[in-house]
Amino acid sequence: MAGPLTFYGTLFGAAVLCLVSPGASAAEEAPTVAEAPPDAASRLDREIAMIRKGRLDEAERLLSRDMAAERSPRVRADLLAAFATQLFLNAPKLDDPTSALVLDYLERAVDAYRLVLGAGDPEVATALIRRAEVERLLHPDDPALWTDSAYQQAYRIRFERLGATSPVTLGTLIPMAELAALPSRTQGDPAKIEAAAAMLRQAAEGTAASQDDGARAVHAEALETLQRFEAAYGAGRSDGPRPQIMTAGAARQCVGVNLDDAILFSGEPAQFAMLRDRFARAGLALLPCGSMLAFPLGPGIDPTPVLDLLTDISAGRIKGLYMGLRNPDETPAPSPEAP
Repeated sequence: MAGPLTFYGTLFGAAVLCLVSPGASAAEEAPTVAEAPPDAASRLDREIAMIRKGRLDEAERLLSRDMAAERSPRVRADLLAAFATQLFLNAPKLDDPTSALVLDYLERAVDAYRLVLGAGDPEVATALIRRAEVERLLHPDDPALWTDSAYQQAYRIRFERLGATSPVTLGTLIPMAELAALPSRTQGDPAKIEAAAAMLRQAAEGTAASQDDGARAVHAEALETLQRFEAAYGAGRSDGPRPQIMTAGAARQCVGVNLDDAILFSGEPAQFAMLRDRFARAGLALLPCGSMLAFPLGPGIDPTPVLDLLTDISAGRIKGLYMGLRNPDETPAPSPEAP
């Protein structure tokens, strides 16, 4: 059975995404979970009344009638999303069957938006995140593995449609990082925790100079989350302690390359060829760094197409290839003098 739900709010531009945090209980302040269109919810008064009475079968029958009477495919998608949200907010108890029902309707809403608007529409990204957020609220310590994929798909859609520097795109990195840093995901691997912290730094740095309200909210939330990371995992602010697997000699080899937020790869030449090929197919650049390769992270860099590869390298599943970070105590080599 799902336990009590708690949350804190984060504004991602025009979309409101509510995440888990110590503080208010569900009864005090209920999560909006990237709320469905309000006009759709206003058409579900009878369904909501049945949900509050615990008569979920009757609520579903009423929804089916409303769906059958509605000619617009877009509105039907909105009704599915709104019904799932109201079920989540108003059910007398969120036991396992009710939680499964909420997630089922949210999945149906994702499929409906894909059919109506196309797989790359930002509304599909919002629907994916809505479902992933509910799963995280229901199972905060170990969400189902499909949540990782849902966030990554949503980020790619927003990256392609809204741009790399959009507050909405950058804001998506915050729940992605929180999920990636869970002990159920990292298994205590410092490199994985650092990779999650790097997402938060990317969100914070990408919104630091903007005066847009949405960007400022993302910036504040990213910094707050970094502070919680530091307290929980020893990761966090760029000037604070980070769990690092340090690569000796990087500062001496990588002349002219900024290694402050970069992943370093070392290993066998044959594996470097595979690595270059995977990064090139993802549209990502690797910089020569002496006998190593460097992957700079920062605003505008989308690492999600190679996250599976980075995870495999970190876990030691790819023989002859290693990843790490620079040792901040090493003195960088002097830059070559200009001729």
